[in-house]
This record gives sequence, C-alpha cells and structure tokens, in this order.
Amino acid sequence: MSVIDFIIVIVYLGILLGLGVRLSRGNETQDDYFIAGRSMAWLPVALSVAATTISGNGFIGGPGWSYQSGLRAFMMNASIPLVLALACSCFLPFLYHIRITSCYEYLQKRFGAASRTLGAVGFLATALIQVSSMVYIPSLIISQLTGWNIKVVLIVIVIVSTVYTLLGGIKAVIWTDVIQMVIVWGGLFAVIFLALKNLDIGFMETIQVAREAGKLNALDFSMDLNLENGFWVTLLGGGILWMQYYISDQSQVQRLFSAKSVTEVKRSLLTSGILMNVMYFVFMIIGLIMFSVFQGRTFDNTNQIMIQFIADRVPAGVMGCIIAGIFAAAMSSVDSLLNSMATVFIKDIYEKWVLKGKKTASLTVSRNFTLVMAVFVVLFATLGFLNTTASVLAVVGSYISYLCGAILGMFLLGMLTKRANDLGVSIGFAAGVLGTVVLSKVCPVNYLWYNVTGLLITMAAGYLASLLKPGKNLAETERYTLLGCRREILGASTAHTDKKLLQEIPCHMDKYSWGLILFFVIQYLVLGTFR
Repeated sequence: MSVIDFIIVIVYLGILLGLGVRLSRGNETQDDYFIAGRSMAWLPVALSVAATTISGNGFIGGPGWSYQSGLRAFMMNASIPLVLALACSCFLPFLYHIRITSCYEYLQKRFGAASRTLGAVGFLATALIQVSSMVYIPSLIISQLTGWNIKVVLIVIVIVSTVYTLLGGIKAVIWTDVIQMVIVWGGLFAVIFLALKNLDIGFMETIQVAREAGKLNALDFSMDLNLENGFWVTLLGGGILWMQYYISDQSQVQRLFSAKSVTEVKRSLLTSGILMNVMYFVFMIIGLIMFSVFQGRTFDNTNQIMIQFIADRVPAGVMGCIIAGIFAAAMSSVDSLLNSMATVFIKDIYEKWVLKGKKTASLTVSRNFTLVMAVFVVLFATLGFLNTTASVLAVVGSYISYLCGAILGMFLLGMLTKRANDLGVSIGFAAGVLGTVVLSKVCPVNYLWYNVTGLLITMAAGYLASLLKPGKNLAETERYTLLGCRREILGASTAHTDKKLLQEIPCHMDKYSWGLILFFVIQYLVLGTFR
C-alpha cells in the first residue's frame, strides 16, 4: 500500500471521528443516545439499514461466494423484500406504537421478565457473532496488504468505530452510515471498471463465460435438504433468518424506532429493501467478473479473491479509495451493533436486574457499556474468525441458525397468540435452541433449515407449555397482540381523526408493502432470464 493510500484511509477515518464529535453535542439524554429522540428522517434511516445489512462481509465475502457458487449466492438475500413487506404492514407499526427503546421490552410487556432476559441474551450472542465477523474482514485485508499483525489491525478498527459511536450515539451511527454507503458504491464501481479493464473481453462476454461454467443457474427447486441456496430453503429458512433480523433484532429495529413516524419507517423499509438487494446483486456480478479475471482458478479461501485482486490489479490512490470503501462497509455494521448491544444490555439487563427498574442509567453509564461491548467484540473476533477459510457470510449464517428461529418464535407467540405466557415461552425458547442443536448433530442438512425447525419447535413447545399453567389475564395481554392492538387503535375515540395514529395500525397493506412485494417478484423474473 502506497503513502497516498494510507493518507486517503487516514483522512476518511478522521472525518468519521470528526462527525462523531459534532453529533455528540445533541446528546443530552439516554433517548437521544439510543433512539435520537425519534427525530430521524426516512432517507438516512434507509441508507443506514442498508449499510448495516451489507457490511464488509458483503463487499468481500459476496463476490467470493458468487465466484464459487454463481448467482445462487444471491438467493440468500432474495427473501428480504418479502420479509420487509410483512414487517412494513404488520410488525414494525405495532412495535413503534407501543413506544419502546429495546425491542425486548416488548417481551416484558407481553410475557414477563424471563422471556425478556432470554431474548436479550439471545440477541447479544448473535450480535457478537455478526459484529466479530464484520471486524475480521477489514482486518484481514489490511493485514495482508501491509504485513501488519491482524490482531493489531482488528483492535485499531474497533477503537475507531467505538470512539465515534461513543461520542455521537445512534445519530452518529446513522449519519456515518449515510457517508459510508456512498463510499461503498464508489468502491463497487471502481472494482468493476478496473476488473473489466484487465480483461480482453467485454462485460457481456464475461457473463457468457460465467453462463458456460454454470454460474448463472440461480433457481433450483429441488427438495434436497443439503442443497446450498435452493429456492425452498432460501424462501423458508432464509425468510425466517431475515424476519428475525428485521423484527426481533435490536440492531435493525432500533434505527427504525429513531424515525419521526411510522410513515418514515415504511419509506425507509421500501428504499433500503430495494437498495441493499440491488447492491448485493452487484456483488454477485463482481464475483462473476472475477471468475473471468482469474480464469476460474480454484482458491482455498474464497475471502482471498477480492483481496488478491485489490493487491495485484489496483493502482495507488484507487486502492486507498477501495479500502476506504471496505472500511465503510464494515464499520457501518460495527457501529450500529455496538450501539444496539449497549442498548440491550442497559435496558434489558442492567436497568432490569441491577437498578430494579427504579431509575434509568445515565448517559455516562450507557457509553461505558458501549466500551465494554467493544472489548468483547475484539476477544470474540480473535477467537472465532481468524482461521476461517469458507465464505464469511456462510459461516455467520451457520453460527446464528441455532438461535434465530427460537428468538423469532418468542415474538410471534406474543404477537399472534393470546394464551402464550412467560413460563411457556421460556420453555419454548429453550426447547427450540436445544432441539435445533440436537437436530444439527443427528440430521445434518443445510443450516438454513435449522431456522425453520427452531421456529416450529419454539412455537409448538411454547404454546403447549403455556396451556399447562395460564399466565397473565388475557384481557391485559391482548393489547400486546397484533389484532388486539389493531382493535384498540380503531376503537379509540380519536382514531379516525388522528392520521398519525392510524398509520400505526398493524395488519394493513399499503403502497409501501405492495412495492416491496412487487420488487420481490421482479428479482425472480430477472434471475430466471439469466438462466
């Protein structure tokens, strides 16, 4: 890496830190720090949601996965618009309406303390896995391009992400994500331009090479349970994975809570749903181009494909911009997860069990816990990903499949049923996690199917266990179900004159939901034309 490349990266990191300092001036309360006082407009929220989902794993792991598996790698994200349509029409208006900071506060309101704590602990475990992988990617790149020790690089990246997150809170997370999304797109186009410049053939000829190698066959309707990214496993297992992410994962729900209104939330979901899947498809195209660049050469580690291209084929100056883009993709996920992990620990564990609900934690304490989460990230990344040779995207998905279905099952039991209670749901969660672990040992299949089994076991066991010992009065808990909330809003004396309140009605399809469903269908039509 040349001196000019270092300067570009350092200037970029300096801008992020400066923005954190600037935004720290508006943080006076815990609500400002965690949900920006519900003051954010839809566009920055949309860009932040998309940036967090893509991450550095997508920038490096996406093309690597596509190089190996072709467009079938895109199927992992294909169900996102459908999931967002459900979130847009049903779940997020409901969660926004009940005015919570952590989505696991809902489990307390609907069930009780045990369910809330289990949900929070489950989130912290999955978040540690995700954020640690997102730190690993840029660390790997810089280490291999400079010869620096990867552990030292990893620590530096976490420190920079932590500092501007500590200073500016969720506002810094969202606005830095906006900047980083722009930089990522610039890096994408730079990679495509330079890759095609290195070839003697044009773009369409590159696609033809990929077609002849079978890389464009994305749609496979086989019922083989071991099939990677088949239509059914990505629709069902992948759909549950993304539903858990956008409905019951604090890292995504928190930034949507920061929006000014439910309409702003819906605009954000529509925009981010389209943007991030278009971006992920571009990652896939880059992987196909790389297949021609390296003439189908076999790599032991698919994460090395983009790294080697950057090291060998990118000139000075441009390399710095691309590495800044990789930093941007990674840090846009690291910052949000750090902030969300601190939010959950403060609201669902510290205030609940240490302060006993008597008061809220100070802004200083909230920042201190963000710093503690950063230390855990460094330790977990060092232990969990330094020897990874498979696509990071696939590794992360397999890790969190043991918890994904169980966490989502708790929320769906609360939103869709009236009789589920704290004890029953806690039993269902434990059964879902343990059952999935056992099934993975005795019946090894594609890891996405474990999301399905985890959800089904949790919901079945949780509901049946709830019937054995009835919990809270049904009249008290019904308002925390989707249909109960809907009836309450429609029955309110001011409901038909309060337009803002009507926007919060769950189970209502509107133009935003239909737009996402239309985009969901268009994706499959496009993939079908590539065959």
